Amino acid sequence: MEKIVFRRLLTGLGILIIGLLALAFILGILSLKRTQEIVSDDFQQQQLILAKATARQIEDGLAFLRRELRILAYSPAIQYLEDVAWANRMKVSFDELSKMGVVVIERIDFNGPAADKAFVLDANGPHLLRQDFATAPEVAWARDPANRGKIYQGPITLQLQGGHQAPSMIMATPVYEESVDESHPRATGNLDGVLLFRIDLSQFTGHYCANIRSGRTGYCWVMDDKGTFLYHPEKEFIGEDAFTARGQRDPAISFAAINEIQKTKMLKGEEGTATYISGWHRGVIRKMEKFVAYTNAHVGAACPYSHLSRADIDAHGRPGCKEIWPVAVVAPTDEVYGTIHSLYVRQFLIQGILIFALICAAATVIYYESRWSVELQAEVARTTADLARSQKQYKSVVENARDLIFLVDEAGAFLSANTAMARVFGIPAAGIVRKKVADLLSGEDAEAMLSWVQEAVHSRKSSEIKAAMRIKDRIFWFSTHVVPIFGEDGRSVEQVLVMARDITDRQQMENQMAQTEKLASLGTLAAGVAHEINNPVGVMLGFTELLLDKLPPDGKEHEMLKTIERQGLNAKRIVENLMTFARQPAKHEEFTDINRVIDNVLALVKNNLLTKKVDLDLRLAKGLPRVRGDAGEFQQVFLNLINNAAAAMPNGGKLTVITKTNPYNHMVEAILADTGTGIPKKYADRIFVPFFTTKKVGEGTGLGLAVSYAIVNKYGGAIRFESRAAEDGAEGATGTTFFVDLQPEYAAAQA
Repeated sequence: MEKIVFRRLLTGLGILIIGLLALAFILGILSLKRTQEIVSDDFQQQQLILAKATARQIEDGLAFLRRELRILAYSPAIQYLEDVAWANRMKVSFDELSKMGVVVIERIDFNGPAADKAFVLDANGPHLLRQDFATAPEVAWARDPANRGKIYQGPITLQLQGGHQAPSMIMATPVYEESVDESHPRATGNLDGVLLFRIDLSQFTGHYCANIRSGRTGYCWVMDDKGTFLYHPEKEFIGEDAFTARGQRDPAISFAAINEIQKTKMLKGEEGTATYISGWHRGVIRKMEKFVAYTNAHVGAACPYSHLSRADIDAHGRPGCKEIWPVAVVAPTDEVYGTIHSLYVRQFLIQGILIFALICAAATVIYYESRWSVELQAEVARTTADLARSQKQYKSVVENARDLIFLVDEAGAFLSANTAMARVFGIPAAGIVRKKVADLLSGEDAEAMLSWVQEAVHSRKSSEIKAAMRIKDRIFWFSTHVVPIFGEDGRSVEQVLVMARDITDRQQMENQMAQTEKLASLGTLAAGVAHEINNPVGVMLGFTELLLDKLPPDGKEHEMLKTIERQGLNAKRIVENLMTFARQPAKHEEFTDINRVIDNVLALVKNNLLTKKVDLDLRLAKGLPRVRGDAGEFQQVFLNLINNAAAAMPNGGKLTVITKTNPYNHMVEAILADTGTGIPKKYADRIFVPFFTTKKVGEGTGLGLAVSYAIVNKYGGAIRFESRAAEDGAEGATGTTFFVDLQPEYAAAQA
């Protein structure tokens, strides 16, 4: 009886065990399928995250290029196509933008209705291109006044490069003369041309896609809105039709699934995940199934959501932005299924070992799931770091600028500030944000700044202001550009960008030069007045003294003569005071590097010389001793001489500047020779006389050479000149050469 019970128990236990094993097997199969679904979905979501991150980077990259295009178009060197300066300014941008696919920066110059000249910078350097650009679509677009301040994105075109089709695109903006500098103090506001970037889209999108890895071997590819590959790891696919390129490579495989996804999902602006059949992957040639996660980058220059925050875009999407580039991240399903299959094969094998096998399988599952989770987290971290680096590139442009750059709203609240601004105010940049203008500037300065901001908001135009401001008990002079930043509607101004350049040193130098010339004028005037008044006053006093000696002291006439004498002496005292003012005060003994003085002056007048087409031949001797005198006063001397030389060459010419030691008198000699009109002999004796000038009325005071002569003589030097003037019948080249001899340091010490 007990055996029967035991057998039944054993049979029941066996049936139970078999049932449990069968149930475990069935549950294992179901679990396998469910695990495949979960892991596949999780993997797809991670791929979708990568695709979204890449799309956002592409959008940010295009936005960065648009900002750089606008900033470059605001540059005076680009607007006025200043010699040399335009190429240097383009090169500053090209060195950075070429990493993002910009292969050409081109400034087309409008000449009335014609557009036949372009200033180009590419990998071969700057050059001038002449052809008819009048029919170019970007030129016609730029001529429309309604497009002022906007960005043009041309259609994607294919160009043959290295045997493959390379997609490219033009990004352009109109160039108006609206910035000012020293050479162009007044902006006309006229349309002067168009500035454009030529972008290699395979390089641009590859900048963001090339390093994308989904799983072990997954990769990223990008199409345009017509289904042409802009980037693909298979180089021969770039520039090809995404609907036919795969079939041409392997006609034996049907690519209907991926073509349907591209047509009905990706090109319609949708995002999601799917699978499709392919015949290759990174060098592996066989039929395989692939996961694909797809989204799109909104690339239109006029997309109304281009100014939304990232949180708003993620929450509400971007309906209405039709210009898209689909972005996809793909990986073979074997990378996921293979891992899961190997896991469950081991699990099924050890299920026969009951609990031990189950424990081992559970431990294996936990181990591999943990490992997979860590890999996914690391991949997300790498993607996040790539995005942060991309954002940092743009931020570094602003943060490393020497100018003060900040954003404010209409109420005068700071929205952002760069490092230069934080350094000037002595406050961390984060501490400036949300403060008001009145919190950092004094009352009058705050009101002035707020008025500039409100003027930009209401007029919706950029402006440049030169003004002084008090910051931390110090007066700074700034050249300030105020630029309105438009909102999503493209009409209302939401923010104002302010870029302020510290010109304090330059302003102080200009003020000092103006004050020096003013004092020289007043001194000469005072000396002249004193001389002219002293003579008649002396005669009056002399005759008064003679009459006083002849008249009795108690008479009425004697009293009247004493009054005349008293008033005459009063006039004499006033004249003596004028003479005291006219005399230059004594200087402390100091010595100056004459080469450095000349370099500083040439730095000030270089643009003026370029504008007047004056070539400069600079030959400064090395190892010259310092000379006796004040650097500021010598700077005034050479500034006067160089400006006079430039004025004497209205049609251009050559200015030669030489420094050396004079072998005859052992003094340091500066020679300035021009090829101008020359000084006629009839004026040779008067050029150092105060108020004498050969210039037109209003163009000169006649004090420059007089003051220079006085300064040089005050420090024991000498100034002379030689000239050949056409007016005197001189044959050959005309021009004037000035020789300035200055005492060297050792000679001054011996004296």
